[in-house]
Amino acid sequence: MAGPSKVQFPGQKKQRMRARGTKRASEGVRKRLEKNLAALLEDPHARMPTVAYTIKRARKDPVQRSLKECAKVIAKKNDRKWLGKRMMRRRGDGVARALAGSLHAAHDDERSMVAVFDHPIFGSSSFVRRGVGKPTQMVAFQNFVNPRQRLLTWEEHARNGWWFFSLDDGIVCTGNEPHPPEGWIEGGLSDAPMKFSKKEGVYCSPNAVPEQTDGLHFVVGEATVVLDEEDLAGVAEEESVARSVALRMLPPRLSDFAEVQWNWRPEGWPEGKPLPEDTQEKVDEVIDAWLNLSLTDSKLTKALRKALCRNLSEGCVIGERWWPMEELDSMLESINGSAPEKEALQLVFTEALKNGGLDVRGDGSFEELEEDVLRLEETSCHANLVALWPEWGDLILEKIYGITGDDAEQIIEKQTKRKQGFGAFLKKMDAERKEHLMMAKFPWQEGDMEGLCGRADALVRKARIDGVGSTISMAKKGRDALDKALGWAWINVHERAESEGWHFDSDARDKGGDWVPALKTLFEASEILIEEGNVDAYVDAMEAFATRSGASDFSSPQ
Repeated sequence: MAGPSKVQFPGQKKQRMRARGTKRASEGVRKRLEKNLAALLEDPHARMPTVAYTIKRARKDPVQRSLKECAKVIAKKNDRKWLGKRMMRRRGDGVARALAGSLHAAHDDERSMVAVFDHPIFGSSSFVRRGVGKPTQMVAFQNFVNPRQRLLTWEEHARNGWWFFSLDDGIVCTGNEPHPPEGWIEGGLSDAPMKFSKKEGVYCSPNAVPEQTDGLHFVVGEATVVLDEEDLAGVAEEESVARSVALRMLPPRLSDFAEVQWNWRPEGWPEGKPLPEDTQEKVDEVIDAWLNLSLTDSKLTKALRKALCRNLSEGCVIGERWWPMEELDSMLESINGSAPEKEALQLVFTEALKNGGLDVRGDGSFEELEEDVLRLEETSCHANLVALWPEWGDLILEKIYGITGDDAEQIIEKQTKRKQGFGAFLKKMDAERKEHLMMAKFPWQEGDMEGLCGRADALVRKARIDGVGSTISMAKKGRDALDKALGWAWINVHERAESEGWHFDSDARDKGGDWVPALKTLFEASEILIEEGNVDAYVDAMEAFATRSGASDFSSPQ
């Protein structure tokens, strides 16, 4: 017998429509088949498509040839012997062969064993297999009441460019051009996963109204269908209005003649401003995918919005919001994050936009663009910095924190691997920058003076960076008599002698007490140094402290 037939659907791999063996027919199946076959035998002409196109050269018209051969079979519909021979003839028209086999089955009294047709899109049915005709064609003739399956008779012609539309009462062939007949769209909508109502001549989904400008406007011929986005989102995962309509025709290519209008724009997009041409092309690709059955209703709105926002070629866009390029600051204000994070992003964006644009994706990657556009999928500073840091971290460290060279490379590598929250990371970097800038103001660095003056300088710097409280424990842990005397002087300068004095002996008190005025002057000079940059005052104060304490390690700064 003939092998199973094939149909290729847009957006899908080739699917094999298969009659999966035979089974013993139940009483219900037998009664249904008896009814269908009796109707076929009574009026086989009703199973033939209505021709709704101008016939130019009938001899070269494959549909006309099939109809002519079918007419010969219909003329012999009661001649079982002739039908038996015709259904086994491998040469000649395949549609006529399947019709002969089905008419022969209509004369049989024995239908206990039936073949099974099962397909994820066209559904399942039982049929009586007679002759070598294609199973799909016999399914179509014997289950003509099914508006989808009845089209399978003409699948080969459809693949060769002929259009067939299934209405409630039969099939219409419109030739090589798709011209949906009147009343056809209603049948497809009746199969849809949502209920439609006709309002003011427009077919509306449950939450749609004829005059609404948002949502999806689906135009087929003279018919307009309005689909509300909320209704689309609520459709089951594998369902689709487009599929319900498209499967009422062969080939199921709605994109060849249907028009879809979708007027959604991101927040902030100027009213009346058309989309860039390349952006509209990407949106049209998504619409074509839906019309060609490779995208379901529940995913349609999200896919459309993503295609639009992720392919805008001007301005700044985050998620589903848009700003003109001159409002970059306003865009940054809308991003979730700390001030240091926003400062870092602003630096990167400003630098990158000098030579084009940036597309920062939610998967942690980015692409530099030729267009002057900034596109961000994520609305948090951290997510965007994660993507940009490996490439732009050196710019951030140099321009904001003054860190370059090997130090910068080590910080970039460590943060890239660790992926610490950028809020905490940059806050720490900012604190270290302030410490670095403060330390740079002091005339001596650690190790320049290694005696009493060096210890006094260390206490002052520590107090200015981390606060006086952090130095009290240092002051109490003197290693020798001079250290202890310095500690006593230090706690007196900061009025901690009453609470911490018990740590010091009388020798430290006697010696250190004489240093208090000079040490206090040194500490006050450090404030002038930090706020005004007056180095001389601090050097003079340190020299005075050395004279008063007898320190021998004082040296003029380099």
